[in-house]
Parts: sequence; C-alpha cells; structure tokens
Amino acid sequence: MQHRFSKNIRLIHVVVDFLLLNLSFAGSYYLRFQEISSLFSAPYSGLLFFINIAWFLAILAIRPYRISRVSSTVPHILSRHFTSIFLHACLVAIFFIIFRVYYYSREQLFISYIILFVGASFWKGIFTYFLRQYRLQGYNNRNIIIVGYGETSEELRNFFVRHREYGYKFLGYFSSKSQDNPNIIGRPEQIEQYSSRNAVDEVYCCLPYVEYDVVRDIIDFCERTDRKVKIITDYRSFYSKGVSFERYDNIPVLNISPSPIEDSKAIIFKRAFDIFFSSIVLLLGSPIFLLTALITKATSKGPALFVQERIGKGGRPFSMYKFRSMYADSEVCGPQLACDDDPRVTPWGRFMRKFRLDEIPQFINVFRGDMSIVGPRPERQFYIDQIVEKAPRYRYLHFVKPGITSIGQIKFGYASDIDEMVKRLRYDLVYLRNVSLLVDLKIILMTVVIVFKAEGK
Repeated sequence: MQHRFSKNIRLIHVVVDFLLLNLSFAGSYYLRFQEISSLFSAPYSGLLFFINIAWFLAILAIRPYRISRVSSTVPHILSRHFTSIFLHACLVAIFFIIFRVYYYSREQLFISYIILFVGASFWKGIFTYFLRQYRLQGYNNRNIIIVGYGETSEELRNFFVRHREYGYKFLGYFSSKSQDNPNIIGRPEQIEQYSSRNAVDEVYCCLPYVEYDVVRDIIDFCERTDRKVKIITDYRSFYSKGVSFERYDNIPVLNISPSPIEDSKAIIFKRAFDIFFSSIVLLLGSPIFLLTALITKATSKGPALFVQERIGKGGRPFSMYKFRSMYADSEVCGPQLACDDDPRVTPWGRFMRKFRLDEIPQFINVFRGDMSIVGPRPERQFYIDQIVEKAPRYRYLHFVKPGITSIGQIKFGYASDIDEMVKRLRYDLVYLRNVSLLVDLKIILMTVVIVFKAEGK
C-alpha cells in the first residue's frame, strides 16, 4: 500500500499554521499581561479577528503551500513562510495606521511574531524531515514514466533514482525507436493502456525524442484522466546566452540574447570575495601549507609543488599550482588521468587527495586572478580537445574563471576518463546560469563537508 495523502499535505500546513498563529498571539498576550481571559473581549478580540483575516490574505498572495516535491527543502519552505509573515506584519501595520488603534501593545505583537516564526520553523523542519523519511520507506510515492529515450531521459531517470526522498517511482521508458535498453517497456501508443493498469501519476515527455503529435495525444489523455504531464527540453546548449521566456499574445517565445553569463556587478562581487577568502586562507593556513610541503618533499623524490599548464577563462593558459601527489616523472609517456588505486600516486599523495590538501596551493592562483574559489575545474588542452569532440558545449565553461571546487566536482568527483569528464560537464553547465555569491557559499560549504568526510580520490 502506497499511503497516498499528498492532497492532504497542503491542508495540514494550512490548519497547523492558523493554529500556530493564534497560539503565538495568545502566548505573547499572556507573557505581556500575565492573563488570557481579556484577549477574547474588546478591544483585543477585534485584533485577534483581524490577524486571522490578514493571514488568510497573506497566504492567498504568497501561496506558500504551492511547492513541488523537488523544491520542498527546508530553506525554501521557510523563505516562503517568512515572506508570508512579513506581508502579514505589513497588513497589520496598515490596519494600525488606517484605524489609528494605538492602544494595542506593540511589544505583544512583536513577541507573537517571534514565537510564530520559531514555532513554524521547528514544525515545518520536523514535518519535512519525517515526510522525506516516510517516502524513503516507499510510501507516498508517485508512479512516473518517461516518454522518449535519449541522454536527457537517462539523466532524468538517474535524478529520480538518486533522490528517492522526493517520492518518485520510475516505472520505465516508452520509445518509438527500437533501442537496446531493459527499461524501455513499450511504445507511445501503449501508454494509455499501461497507465490505467499501473496507476501512473505523472508522464514526462523528453524532447526532441518525441514527435509533436505524440506529445499532444499524451497531453489530451492526461487531461482526461487527471494525470500530470511534464515536458522536458534540454536548454543547456544555450547556457552561454541570456535565456528568458516571453509571450506574444498566446504564443510562447524563448528569447536567447547574446548577453554574457556574468554581469559586471557579479564579477566585481565574485572577485572581491575571491581576494578576501584566498587572503584569509593563505595567511591563516600558512603553517599547514609549510608542513604539507615538508612532508611531500620528505616522503618522495621531487619538488613539493607541482606546476602544470591549464586553460582558463577565455581559453587563456595559466600555470596551476598543486602539492605533488605523484612520483616524479609520472607522465613521461604522455598525459594520463588519475584513477582509483593509481600506482603513480604516493602514499602521502593518496592521503592528501582524500582531504583535498593537494589543492591548497591553488589559492595562490585565486589571489593572482587565474582562478576563482568556485568554478568549473580547469583542464589541459590535451583533454579539452577530446572533450569538445564528444561534447561541444564544453567551450561554454570558458566563459567563467575555473575554480578550486565546483558543483560538478561535488556531485561527480574527479574524472578518470573522457566519458566521466563529459558527465561532470553536465553539472558544471548548470552553474553557468546560477553564478552568484550565495551559490558559491553553498558550494564551498558542501566542499567542506566532503573534505571532512575524506571523500576525495
């Protein structure tokens, strides 16, 4: 049994939030006046009635409960809830100004908002955590199928497999082409019959693997049977451009402008942050750098620092610094990527790679301006030429500075061959449309977690 109650989740949030609103108001009243009985008589009964009306108007305007399963993270939920509280406070302030009701206690109202935010944060965090655990146990699932088979379809399926906490159960692909994949369970014309027999909740149509007529028929079927249908289109090839959605009457238009990825303000803030962060690391971490260099020098022959030419922003080469983790002259036979249990890696080098200590000298590159703290990993021209043959979109990564860490590095890790580099590329392309200081801080925190877990290789 799948224990399906998704339609009730929104109702639960509405009821509990109204309950918390009134409890917060009553609790703050008691803290301020040391009694509760007069709350339900004039003049406070009128204010109690208005705060409920104002909350109803606030949630109608903000719609904090319209959150998808994928976006139902605690920070996102709390940000929507905080916006609702802020709008509610504004409505109450307007009420005070219009009716000139200055006899209400401002202190009591302020305390009630603090109680409301703390209580709601605790309740929503606990609810979200247990709901995800509940879904991980296989309950409250949505059965999904993917129409059209290709690279994007595989990425979508892998997303659902990795994130079981969202409660999506992948049933299979439907493809009009004969392809060798055990997950392809039928052709598009069989979708109606299969969906009825297997309680399919959502249908994902991946373009351009599906013809327009097929998509239209699927949409008609889903509308008749109250199923969700979602269209997946891969716009990542346009990530070097400015992409926006427009409407010409009822005609949807995707506007692709030649604007750069980073605007001038983002570049200035990012560079200022890089200089500040790298300066702090280089100053405070100098004893660790010196100790790491001495151990590197003492445990194997060769220099402590390893210098290698990499390609940076705009395709310009630069010298990237690392602590040497391999034996000297490890690439006498030509460039080679490191792999698990690589015999070229020294015992101390293996330890450094686990904790990313070999990357520390790259803060010098950041301070000099060759690199950024966060950005796609820089590669050698030898590998770039091979990557571009398989994935021409790789050249878009040269629109930003390379970085010490990246979303691709976190999600995928170090690549041991060209195919893995291409897979990591897909994650880094996502970063190009989300370059901001907030995103950089998030990636840095995720990297710190990986370092302490010793998950490097």
